[in-house]
Amino acid sequence: MSAADRTKALNALIARLRAKQAPVPAVAPAGGAPVDRCCCEGDLVLREFVRSFLHWETTANRADNALKRIDQAVVDINEFRVCMPDEMAQIIGPNYPRVEERCERLRAALFDVYKREHKVALAHLTEKPKRAAREYLEGLAGVPQFVAARVTLLSLGGHAFPLDTRMHGRLLEEGALDPTMAPADASGWLERSVRAGEAAEAYTLIQAWCDSVEKPASPRGKRTAVKKTVAPKRRARGE
Repeated sequence: MSAADRTKALNALIARLRAKQAPVPAVAPAGGAPVDRCCCEGDLVLREFVRSFLHWETTANRADNALKRIDQAVVDINEFRVCMPDEMAQIIGPNYPRVEERCERLRAALFDVYKREHKVALAHLTEKPKRAAREYLEGLAGVPQFVAARVTLLSLGGHAFPLDTRMHGRLLEEGALDPTMAPADASGWLERSVRAGEAAEAYTLIQAWCDSVEKPASPRGKRTAVKKTVAPKRRARGE
């Protein structure tokens, strides 16, 4: 199948999903729906960052429920940061998909943010050029490409196309991707193939479609390498 055929299959899929599913906003609201209590204390970029970590390799419904549990379990995101990975896992749910790797990555990323900013905050990224903001996210310890791309697209208004292995597999079945491309390369191809003003809608449609057809997955899937940073053991809040 040629690149033109794959582009045609991708556009046909998006058109089909657009016709079947409820309309979605051009840009999804950062951080999800309003909540009574937010562990991120109004930092919508940080909230989308945490939510995207929870969304990686699983469904939106699971991610939303896990984020609510974090809101209920900790005073603020700094308290969550100093939790050990197994404590984080107990909060979001010990049977959450890829829970061990997810919590190790998220903890490393939050510690890296704290190391750079002397607090856990990402709102300042809205003041950076979009490319620089994305590079900042991609450079954080433990951050999957999917997370950096999702925050760039949904919170920062940049052009990106988040793609994890779940979405990658579904798009391969549709003939919309080159089977020789790994998810990271396929994400880049999608970014080039979808217009900037249409990327958020296309991603949201495809994500919802993948969520609707997902089969139950093993909660402790294959682990991949995590970029490490040295993080101290749990200490008092505000350290």
